[in-house]
Amino acid sequence: MLRIKQNKLSTVIIISALLGLLTPRVAYVQEALWNKGDHFQLSGKVVPVYEDGIHDPTNDAVKVLQEPVEGMEKFPRDSAGLTDWVKTLEQGLIAPRMGLRGEEQMHSVDFDVIFKNTGSMPYVRYPHRQHTEWLTCRNCHPKIFLPQQGGNPVTMSGIIQGKFCGVCHGKVAFPPTKNCGRCHSVSRESVGLR
Repeated sequence: MLRIKQNKLSTVIIISALLGLLTPRVAYVQEALWNKGDHFQLSGKVVPVYEDGIHDPTNDAVKVLQEPVEGMEKFPRDSAGLTDWVKTLEQGLIAPRMGLRGEEQMHSVDFDVIFKNTGSMPYVRYPHRQHTEWLTCRNCHPKIFLPQQGGNPVTMSGIIQGKFCGVCHGKVAFPPTKNCGRCHSVSRESVGLR
């Protein structure tokens, strides 16, 4: 009887030790997801293109690409040190093409969508103008977002996994976990919101 208790205790100790070893790995993987893309966004952080996890290091093109830290050194930054792409565009520091071939037509629209399913966080304002000044509607609709009220079950978990806003944010636009106030910008007490 004593031997069985010792075996059970040993099993518990072994499982606990294994979980202890796995926990830091799980935390590392989760942090890697949260930090994906920050190398080209944060001031003072330099990661070569061939190590950034976005570009294929086996492709010879990485040898001729300009390093982001050089190309974006004069871009305006927000309070968290992230590149402010809207200001960068407004200041004429970049002139994005309308599409791969440059033949697409841009139709800037100026209206916001307010997401209220934000738990205890402030509501999220999605500004169409800032996005449609350099993206056509087809970039997002209908593959990423259905253009209908309530048709998109957006969650932070989904965004961090590269869905919804995470298709761009965290890869080519500011990471969604570095400055919460850039998206969660509407007070829950705001009146007149539909």
